[in-house]
Amino acid sequence: MDIEVKGHSGCDISVVREQNVLYVYKSTYDPKYVARLLKQASKQQEASTVEYQHIRVPKIFDVSSDEHRATIKMQYIYSKNFVEYFEQSGFEQIDYLIHAIEYFVEKELAQSPVRRVPQEVFIEKFEDVRHKTLCKPEMADDACVKELLERSAELFGSLGDWEIPVGVCHGDLTFSNILFNGNNYFLIDFLDSYVETPLQDIVKIRQDTCYCWSPLMYQQPYDSVRLQIIFDKIDSEVDTYFATRYEWYRRFYKPMQLMNLLRILPYATERRIIEYLKTIISQLLNEI
Repeated sequence: MDIEVKGHSGCDISVVREQNVLYVYKSTYDPKYVARLLKQASKQQEASTVEYQHIRVPKIFDVSSDEHRATIKMQYIYSKNFVEYFEQSGFEQIDYLIHAIEYFVEKELAQSPVRRVPQEVFIEKFEDVRHKTLCKPEMADDACVKELLERSAELFGSLGDWEIPVGVCHGDLTFSNILFNGNNYFLIDFLDSYVETPLQDIVKIRQDTCYCWSPLMYQQPYDSVRLQIIFDKIDSEVDTYFATRYEWYRRFYKPMQLMNLLRILPYATERRIIEYLKTIISQLLNEI
């Protein structure tokens, strides 16, 4: 089976037929990634027990591991990827998706009271990102990257403690991690987060709708004009929904998005991706 959306997890994905039933196996043989994949499996298993309107989570049937490897066996979902879905969807279906996203985050918010998160949590995370970024020779020699990191350091040092909802989140809620089956949306590739906050899920959705990230990873031709129109609609409505309801969103969305984009930088390898990240990080810093 062809996998058309590429990522950076380092895991092997295979679809296997067993007694005429299809299953997905996600595996890693990287000892550094074993613990993280097991956390993802645990997070997905927990999410699969919650009922969401239109949102579904594939069932996990088995998890096996030792210190050298980890494998997850999960439900195979007959579905479309985000490009296939958006190229055939009308605005009524897009409205269903928007409401499903909003409802999903609201369900997370019901389990995530607003708490004070010490400034040091974000400064420590930023310093880790800065270290990883500057360890790459092409980044260390890039004057623009150095400037962006300095500006970001000043920003995170000026924000004080953050008051944001803390509890649960998917962790990597981009369109490349959603399987589209009619008006049902299956979430895959849960990710542990340094702060388990629903704000992170809004950030990741808008990473796509505002910054068109997942299409950068897509390997097949698509209607970029149509996709941009749809993304603009989703982005505007999601932003308006949360901005009119929550002060923590109005105050901390952009800093959290900045951290999110900075976290991608150390793992970017293609020059076009690096240049794109530099551009949007600079734009975001100018807006804050």
